[in-house]
Amino acid sequence: MAYSPDSPGRSSRRPRRTPIWPLLAMGLSWIIGVLWIVVFYVNPALPGLAELGNWNLLVGFAFILLGMFFALVQAVVAIVVARRRP
Repeated sequence: MAYSPDSPGRSSRRPRRTPIWPLLAMGLSWIIGVLWIVVFYVNPALPGLAELGNWNLLVGFAFILLGMFFALVQAVVAIVVARRRP
């Protein structure tokens, strides 16, 4: 018996995949946030960081929270894209 794409039990649709961009944005945001805080603690006299003072901690944590937002986006997208089993 030859294979037919319309045969029962076979789906002619390709399986849906979760997009990768939220994962990349999440990881990049976390890395930037942690590096921002580390650089501020190592050398707070850098020209760009000196003007902000302790507000650099807020900037670093804002990037980390942005990464958490992208993690939430990834979770929602994964749930929506997931195939429902009969």
